[in-house]
Amino acid sequence: MFHITSYLQAGYPTLWIRTWEEDRALTQLTKVAGDLSLKLKVWSITEGWVSKDTGKRLEVSDPVEALNAVRDGEDSSLYVLLNFHFYLGSPEVLQKIKDLIPIAKSRGRHLVFLSCRVDLPPEIEKEITLIDIPLPKIEELSAVLDSVLESVPHLIQVDDRKALLENALGLTCAEAENAFALSLVRHKSFSIESIRDVQLEKSNIIRKSGLLEFIPADHTTEEIGGLDLLKAWLSERKRAFSEKAQVFGLPNPKGVLVVGVPGSGKSLSAKAISSAWNLPLLRFDIGKVFGSLVGQSEEQMRRALQLAETISPCILWIDELEKGVAGLQGSGSSDSGVTARVLGTFLTWMQEKTRPVFVFATANNVNALPPELLRKGRFDELFYVDLPSEVERKDILRIHLTKRRRNPESFDLGQLARESDGFGGAEIEQAIVSGLYRAFSLNRDLQTSDIVEACRATKPLSQIMKAHIERIREWGATNARPASSGMVETVGDDNKRRLFF
Repeated sequence: MFHITSYLQAGYPTLWIRTWEEDRALTQLTKVAGDLSLKLKVWSITEGWVSKDTGKRLEVSDPVEALNAVRDGEDSSLYVLLNFHFYLGSPEVLQKIKDLIPIAKSRGRHLVFLSCRVDLPPEIEKEITLIDIPLPKIEELSAVLDSVLESVPHLIQVDDRKALLENALGLTCAEAENAFALSLVRHKSFSIESIRDVQLEKSNIIRKSGLLEFIPADHTTEEIGGLDLLKAWLSERKRAFSEKAQVFGLPNPKGVLVVGVPGSGKSLSAKAISSAWNLPLLRFDIGKVFGSLVGQSEEQMRRALQLAETISPCILWIDELEKGVAGLQGSGSSDSGVTARVLGTFLTWMQEKTRPVFVFATANNVNALPPELLRKGRFDELFYVDLPSEVERKDILRIHLTKRRRNPESFDLGQLARESDGFGGAEIEQAIVSGLYRAFSLNRDLQTSDIVEACRATKPLSQIMKAHIERIREWGATNARPASSGMVETVGDDNKRRLFF
């Protein structure tokens, strides 16, 4: 709260503190008032004005009368109004606030609004200083954990205190206390199961935000056929968020943009890398940030990015990025520039972020992406994923047959790879599923012929949308790094790279 103290010492008359933790903020404001020898008075619609120094109460529930009490109140006082955003639609309330500002400035009074939302009308937005209270850091969460431990009459073992606290980042003090207490009741100690409990609580919090979605790490890189160059690049950065990497002088990796044909394993790669890196995976649908109110879209973009930073280190997965920025070219005329401003907020964050949030973005239609998103500095690398080669199709067939409890050696993988020429990974998987349905209907086990028939009955996307897919492949051949060595051929002594299709 040092910055709040500085604002008050500098004579700022009106502050708006945004936080979800009202009790935590009031505790810290009480300390600030004591340090600056200010009388602390708190108003709520249910309690009216309450003096925290004397306990004296003034039962005023009307917001206009509450502001009149500040006008007629004591100097050298800190007046805190809770959840006052509900009343900013009243012209009388707005005028009362404007009238109070010069009085507060000249008489040593400080007006502080405290709520989880900020919707400042233009009439007062220049008069009020906005302050965000960040979610608790590890030190505060450690104190919360100690308080939970102190409530137990006997000694409780904490197997990995640091990991437990790091996984609790992103929770409020109250949420962390609940998660610690619940885990203690379930397991009678703090162990690896406790970390899972905290992660589950965090996923519930993320889900309630409505902007991000917590994705379980239930896939591995072994489930991805091909894409060896992309997997190798990601493997090199597996430990890049560790303290050892920071000491070595490595910056936090920013992220990667993976473009290519649909159904080629881009989304699966995001899920697999979360498991390989042992980091939480947050799916971000940019389309969810757009709202109908003025400034709502930009605010929700900032909230989503702030939440990702709080939970860091983590992976922020943006699937089909081009859909989130659709309409950017006509944004000025169609939506008053909202899409452009939202994208600008995201691009600035990508360039300036210091927290370890790795952005894994995928796109199918790269032509819909704005050029400023593709330049170096936004992402560490841009990869292109093509249709799998014959060797890679064998790997994909082997993976999906194994997942369905079939021995790949019992099938003619060479024939299946040839029959599935032009298929993406998702289409190969569906061919196996179709073959399983056929075999099941005939009361026998799956055979090579079942999958061959499914392949021959399928017209892959590379044929259905041939012109569109060829444009994607042409762009990837000249503008992106290949995700698979199957796309690369070494020619001559100069190691010239050529993509072949």
